[in-house]
Amino acid sequence: MASKHLLEIERAIATLSSREKLWLLERIARQLREPDEVELSNMASDLAIQAEIIAIEQEFALTEMDGLQSA
Repeated sequence: MASKHLLEIERAIATLSSREKLWLLERIARQLREPDEVELSNMASDLAIQAEIIAIEQEFALTEMDGLQSA
C-alpha cells in the first residue's frame, strides 16, 4: 500500500499539465540513472576490473574471428 506521502504526491501530480508531468518524469528518470552511471564510471577506472577485462579479451581473442570470412 502506498504511503500517505506518495498519495499526496500522486494528487499533486494529477494537477500538473502534460508538459509538466513529462518534465517531472524525465527528472525522475535522470535521478534513477545517475547512480548507475557513477558506478559504471568507477568500475571502468578500477585497475582490477581493467585487468580482468584484458584477461577476458585475451582469452576470447582467437574465437572472435570464428565464422567470419572475408568476402
